[in-house]
Amino acid sequence: MVNRGSWRRGSLAGAIAILVSVSSSGQARADDASPPAAPPMQEQVLPPPQAAPPPGYPGAPAAGPKVLPWREGQPVPPGYHPETRVRKGLVISGAIVFGTVYLFTALGGADAVYRGSSGYAPLFVPCAGPFLTLATTRQDSLETMGLVLDGLVQITGAALLLPGLLVPRTVLVRDDVSKAFVLPAPMSFGPSSAGLGLVGRF
Repeated sequence: MVNRGSWRRGSLAGAIAILVSVSSSGQARADDASPPAAPPMQEQVLPPPQAAPPPGYPGAPAAGPKVLPWREGQPVPPGYHPETRVRKGLVISGAIVFGTVYLFTALGGADAVYRGSSGYAPLFVPCAGPFLTLATTRQDSLETMGLVLDGLVQITGAALLLPGLLVPRTVLVRDDVSKAFVLPAPMSFGPSSAGLGLVGRF
């Protein structure tokens, strides 16, 4: 007869051996299995560049010169508007000629008055000052010529400066350009007083 105890021990050992072999094979298969591949990265597709809108379309970059000459009654091209501006060339040239000569003349008159020659006080008067000084002082021919030339140059500078300020011109300005301008305008400083002031955009 087969010993039941030994049979049970053999059966138990065989069962344990089968479990160990099954678990070992499963672990080996698990080790041999390669890890799952990472999902492919999706490429980002950039939108195509937008073409620039044609000139004249809203939002399109402005084209053409900033300022165009214009006369009353002429058509205004699209993208431009009329503006009134001072005559810059006359203002600059007139201010340089008149301001430079008058400054040196006034300084010379101030020095002469400081030294006791009160007859040179009219030199503080612009344009007419040199001619008035001819009547209030005694000069030689060279000084007389200098005073006459001084007065004529001041008058020339003023003749350029005043029309440049008082007679503005109308030009066409591009809509995207905005510049400062200054214009003279009559102003009242009280119920019985009047004067001249400057208006403009800054």
